Amino acid sequence: MAKRKFNIAPYLLILPSFIYLVLFFAWPMGRSLQLAFQKDAEILPVRTAVGDDMDVVGYLPMQIEVAITDRERSEETLPNGRTRPVYWFKIAGESEEGEQVEGWVNQKYLQVQSRTESTSARVVSGEGTQEWTLDYVKRMVNDHNFMDALTTTLILLVLILPIQFALAITMALVLQARLKGSTIFLYIYAIPLGISDLAAGLVWVNIFTQHGFLNTFLQRLGIIDSPYIFLSAENKHWMIVAIVLAEVWRATSIVMVIVVSGLQSIPDEYLEAGQLFGASLWQRLRHIILPLLRPSLQVALILRTILAFQVFAVVVALTGGRVITVLAYETYRWYDPGDSGFNNPHVAAAYAGFIMLISLVFSVVYLRTVRTQEQGAST
Repeated sequence: MAKRKFNIAPYLLILPSFIYLVLFFAWPMGRSLQLAFQKDAEILPVRTAVGDDMDVVGYLPMQIEVAITDRERSEETLPNGRTRPVYWFKIAGESEEGEQVEGWVNQKYLQVQSRTESTSARVVSGEGTQEWTLDYVKRMVNDHNFMDALTTTLILLVLILPIQFALAITMALVLQARLKGSTIFLYIYAIPLGISDLAAGLVWVNIFTQHGFLNTFLQRLGIIDSPYIFLSAENKHWMIVAIVLAEVWRATSIVMVIVVSGLQSIPDEYLEAGQLFGASLWQRLRHIILPLLRPSLQVALILRTILAFQVFAVVVALTGGRVITVLAYETYRWYDPGDSGFNNPHVAAAYAGFIMLISLVFSVVYLRTVRTQEQGAST
């Protein structure tokens, strides 16, 4: 039997994409997780004899009291030719594992009241090291804004996704119907795609603000006598409504584009057969279009859910990020080195990792629940 020749061409074709993913996704993701679970620390190496090149017998943590059992004085020559006394102390202390460690350390690592008479000292410095820790994750979970941010993010997810998908499917069906002038609808629907998140938030601030379009409209209709303050700490529900409307307006077109591409892949014969057998529009939508749209809806659900967990600029524009907070804003707040932030990239990385984790969980749920016919048949 002739040996099959190995074809390297497909691997060369995907190599640029693979390198791109490794450099710009896998590597930053790994570094972010490392930042969330690793902290810089100092630890004091205790040596068998006087000298920085001697063997290490053990390590002592910072800020512990140690007993001085012996000392040795030597002379150190300075760059100007003068000499100064340098002490090495033989100390005994307890390591983090509870083991007794005894050996020699340089005076620069200890706080000693009298180098010639003291019988105890405190460990104040050592050598840099890194250790794995859950401290930053615990700090994130215990942050007083964590549960509020998680709850608000999930509420936005639950409110935004159904509205967006209902609108996107309707918009896509209008375009797919090929009505006269339907091209104009496509241009109108696509306008929000050219607007940044922050600009979209500012547009809706101008609508809901005290002297905005909504108050002016309601006053002219005589529904209200004076401007109503929609965006205030006392009206958090209106802030949620404003965020939902802004996000629906801004990002529905993304879902629509995916649904339109899915609709174009459905053969016209299927829909014509449905019409031939007397199926109504609702019956064709339920029994033909939506089942065949599952692959597109699966992709749109995953993409839109990930974007929903990352909602940030719209929330900041409409609420300032203080009254109503979300996970993405808390990530920025912990990273922010300015006066309003905590300048702690470790906890910020923990927040980012948490967002990635729940995005993965939702993606797996979508992949398992919104399954295509091919996926269902293969299992």
